[in-house]
This record gives sequence, structure tokens and C-alpha cells, in this order.
Amino acid sequence: MSAALAAAVELLVAAVNGGVRDIVVCPGSRSQALALVAAELERVRAVRLHVRVDERGAAFFALGLARESGRPVPVITTSGTAVANLHPAMLEAHHSGVPLIALTGDRPKELIGTGANQTTVQSGIFGPLINTTTLGAPDDDELSLALAAGAGKELASARTAWHLNVAYREPLSGIVPDLSGRVEALASPVSPELEAAEAAWPGKGGDARILGRGIGTELAAQITATIEQHKTAPAKLRASAHDSVTPLEIAELDPADWPVGIVIAGDGAGPSAERIARQGGWPLVAEVSSGARFGRNLVVAYRQLLGEASTVPGLRDGLELAIVLGHPTLSREVTALLKRPGLRVIVVDRPGAPSFKPTKTAEHVDDVKVLAFGATRLGASDEMFQLRREAGRMLAGWLDASRALVLEQGSDAPAPDIEASRSRDFRDRARFGQQELAVSREPVNRHMLVDALWRHTWPHDRLVVAASRLIRDLDSRAPGKRLRVHANRGLAGIDGTIATALGVADASQHGDELSSRAGMTRLLVGDLAFVHDASSLLVMQGGEDAPRLQIVVGNDGGGTIFDGLEVADTADATAFERVMRTGREVNIEAIADAFGWGYRRATTRSQLEEALTDQTSPRIVIEVPLDAEQGQTDVDTE
Repeated sequence: MSAALAAAVELLVAAVNGGVRDIVVCPGSRSQALALVAAELERVRAVRLHVRVDERGAAFFALGLARESGRPVPVITTSGTAVANLHPAMLEAHHSGVPLIALTGDRPKELIGTGANQTTVQSGIFGPLINTTTLGAPDDDELSLALAAGAGKELASARTAWHLNVAYREPLSGIVPDLSGRVEALASPVSPELEAAEAAWPGKGGDARILGRGIGTELAAQITATIEQHKTAPAKLRASAHDSVTPLEIAELDPADWPVGIVIAGDGAGPSAERIARQGGWPLVAEVSSGARFGRNLVVAYRQLLGEASTVPGLRDGLELAIVLGHPTLSREVTALLKRPGLRVIVVDRPGAPSFKPTKTAEHVDDVKVLAFGATRLGASDEMFQLRREAGRMLAGWLDASRALVLEQGSDAPAPDIEASRSRDFRDRARFGQQELAVSREPVNRHMLVDALWRHTWPHDRLVVAASRLIRDLDSRAPGKRLRVHANRGLAGIDGTIATALGVADASQHGDELSSRAGMTRLLVGDLAFVHDASSLLVMQGGEDAPRLQIVVGNDGGGTIFDGLEVADTADATAFERVMRTGREVNIEAIADAFGWGYRRATTRSQLEEALTDQTSPRIVIEVPLDAEQGQTDVDTE
């Protein structure tokens, strides 16, 4: 066995034994040892292997896998420009705190700077934001194997974006040995008995999902008990990028001291934002990709209530505290609020992601602990009662105002006149039929589209939303529902959106959550973002399966997101259309057909409903023509 192949075996075996479950491979010469070992690991069912020919799309596909699964996912490439193609996804992963690993083959150091073919300086190619580890070309000794194995363990424990650059000398590969004795096979498909047990999890027999991995009942019960203990015990330490630990900084807040507060959940905030809002009795502003857009404290119409034209400005102006989780990016109203003088801003930092710094004076903590109302006060009980009642009134004011605005902007059709449908007068019945026909033929607009998409998506499904105008339309309207929504909001670029959605879909439909294995993933994307990543539609290659995915393309003829920016009012109209909107005439049906996807066009309410419930094709593109001039939503520059 060559030194290159032996080192590749040690690296990937250690990574798989450490928990890596998916590997993405792009073909290339210098990385062939890694690729062939990955193929052997697939043969022995230790990993799920995904082969892609375009490195940029491959990286975003791996990003989607890592986003959904929470596990590090390596994408293997050869040297040269192949590495540079990973950069957009690596930047998104860094700013989102996603463990995407660039595992790149490199030339040995003696070839760097000599003009050798496909050779450049790869160490540090992603700049200062991405940590890089470079392993020199291995020799045929134990030290090289130990270094490779150590790198594999680091890969498996990574919690942030990381570049692992490995150099290899010729001979680059050879016959890969049988690795079945060095790794464990992935869990077999779940049995009906285990699926039934999941409903009663954890139950007396322990965690059913743990049992599915071949662990005995007694041990599974012990593990479950330990997990439950850790759920209730206060956290004291957190894991960093590679499992080092630092003390947690926790902000303790008494709602009686801060009765006029608000919780803001940006992208990736997670359900803890809802918990903090509920415990503190504060209104919750939760962006659609926050993971916290649910609960009784949710304020859907937050843009209107925080904006300059707020119908109840006293709610906005009276705020004294803002607790921020995740990375809010979707509204200028939130940005303006957080910069308001005199407002106390507490930012809960995300492990593995850069800190969100709305102001220089913002406080940064690792978690917020909400104390019992009045826990820090010695006042009389009647005083606490009055304070609590006043805080409840403030919260009710936010919720009532939001509900009123939501009712005004609803896109649902009027309720049908059921009595008319049962009338003995044929004219009443005819009028009822005409009204229902008119509703079904109503043209689709933006509001109708996002409302229908949200309504048809359930907790076992996944929703991916592109960085476009449509995510803001959805964010301004979607009612509370506990959905898993993904969006590349780290840098909010449009590149790699289809590949990311495919990765999310693949991970959810092969993950540990049983209900999600039967779910549908939907991608809401504009026409420009769709065209930008159309090559990622190439799936079902080399014997690989492909996940279920509906791609809903809101086609408004270009980048209408810029219509809501100042440039639309100041630029020459012709120049604006040419270099900002950049409208393109593209046959989306032909693109879908070329890559073997199903296609439907939905121009009316009934056609949209039929398309979203279409079960005839597991992978379908649904084109929805939209009016480019329909009401604008102010946006931040992207």
C-alpha cells in the first residue's frame, strides 16, 4: 500500500469512527486516495457517499447536509482551482456556524512555487476567517499514520468550518484494503416495531433511536437516563470548534426588573428564543429561519409595529431591553431598534459562529436565564401582582396589535356560502358555483404563494428559502408553526441554493428523526437564484438515489429585490434594469426537463394548490409567474 493510500485510510477511518456519516467527493487526481477510500467506506456501509462533478455545488450540497444533520461533512477535492470553488460555501458555513470541512488534496511542498501543473498555495487559501491545517506528504512510517488519524479525529469533532489540506506524493493510490473490520456499518432501515416504539420515546426500554443503532436495552436505558439528567442540569461548559471548553457567561434576568422587553430571534436562534420569551413574558420577534417562529408570544407583524409608521408607537418606544439570539438579517426595523440609544441589548452568542454585533455597547453572553418574576425583589405581594399584571398588559398589547394587522393582510379567499350551495333555488346554487370558480381562478400573487407554501409544510417536512425578496414576503406573513426552515443567511448570497436544499433534503430523509424520513423538502427560490444554481439539478448519477424535493420558483423576471432599495429611486431606469434587476428570459420548463425533473406551472390559486400536493413526481420544479410590481418590502442591502 502506498504511503498516500495508507494515510488516507487512517484519516477517513478515524473520521467515520468519530461520527462522520456523509462524505462528498469531487473527482480529481491528487485526491484519488481519499476518494477511493471513501468508496470503500460506502461499500461496507459505513458512510453515505455523494459524488458531484462541480466543486461549488458539491460544497453547498455538503453545507446542506451539515446544516440539517448537525454533523461535520467533508467535501473532498483535488488541488488547484477545485479548492477555490469551495470558497463561497466555506464563507457561508463560517458565518452560519456550520461544520463544513474542505478536505483538499495538495502537491508536496517541493512542488509549490515551481510552476508544476495544478499547483498553487492552498494553505490559507480561504483567508483568515477559516482555520486551516496542512499535513505534509506522508512517509511510509508510523508518525505519518498517527498524524493522519489525529486529523481524522479532529475532523469528526469539528463544530465550525475548517480547511484540512493534505499533501500526497506519487504513487497516489493502489488497491484499497477491505475496511469492514475497522468501521461499523450504518444503522439498517428502521423496523416497524422500532417506529412504533418511537411514538412512546423514551419509554421504559430507553431511547428507541439508540436501540436502532444496535445498543442493548439496558445500556440504552442508562444512556437515556443520563441524557435526561443533562437536560435538566444547568450547563457550565460549552464545546468550541474542536471540543476545547470555556466557562459559560450567563445573564440572569428578573422580568420584574425588565417588564418592557423584547426577544429577537434571527437565523439559527433555535427554540431557546421561544423559551426565553415565554418565561420572561416578553413579545417574540422570530424570523422564519430562526427555528423559534412558534409559541404564544410570537409577534408576526413585527415590521409594522417596529417601523416608523407603527400603528401603536408606544409599544416600540417604550422598550427598554432587547435580547437577541441568532443572526437577524431580514428587516431594517430590527436593525434600527437595536441601534436606538438607551436600549439595553443582550446578544446570545452562537458557538462556532461569529458574534453578532449590532452596537459597540451590546452585551455578549452565552445564555440567558430567566428568573421567577420578582425573584430579586423584596416588595409586597400586591406590588408584584400589579407589576406582573402591567407586564401582561404590555405583552397583550403587542399580540393584539399583531393579530389585527395579520387579519388585514390575509390572502385567504372569503368563506364559501354553504347555505347557498344547499339552496333549493338553482340561482343561488349557480351563484355559489360561480363564486367558487372565481376563487379557484384567482391569479397567484406573492402573498398567496408564501401563504400556501407555509400552510402545506408540516413539522416532518423541511423548508429551504433562498436569499431573495420572497423570504421577506414569507417573513412578513407566516403565522406561528414549529417548522425546520433553512436559509443561507450567514452571508445571504444566492449561490448554491438548489445544492443546499438537496443536502438538507437528503440529510432529513435519511436522518435519525423517523417522521422526517417520510417528509417533503420544499425550496422557495426566485428565478435568478434558480438559474444561478441550475447545474445542481443533476442528480441520480452513478447509482445514487436522490431526495424528494419541490422547487417552487417565484418568477418575477429578475432581481426585483432591488426595487425596495434607494437605488431604484435614484438610478436611471434603463441602467437600473440593465445592471441591477438583470432580468433574464429563461425557459424553466426546458431546464427541468433537461435534468430529468418534473415540471408544473401554477398561475391560479387552484393550480398552486394542486402543484404543492402533487405526489406524482418525487422531484419537481413548480414555476409560479409573479407580478414584479406587487407591493415592495423594505430590505437591507445584500
